[in-house]
Amino acid sequence: MFYEVDKDALTLLRAMKEHYNNHNPETLLSEGMRLAPELVAKEVGLDTESFRYERALRYLVGEGALVWAARLGSVPGVDFYRVTGRGLKLM
Repeated sequence: MFYEVDKDALTLLRAMKEHYNNHNPETLLSEGMRLAPELVAKEVGLDTESFRYERALRYLVGEGALVWAARLGSVPGVDFYRVTGRGLKLM
């Protein structure tokens, strides 16, 4: 099946924004806020164990939209990324 990495990446990025806004309605998403792509990937049709998901995530990091922040114990095994100014523009 053919897919475009940039479209997957932007769909994932926008889903993270929507997820953030739904869970933090009183706080505007801004540069440096933490996001967890794994928590929304399946909602947009990306399996977190797939190469397609990995490529989309790498694209966002490579484009400077996200910067890896940490793997936190509050959500076991989930990596968090910080959104950049570039990431906000792409949303």
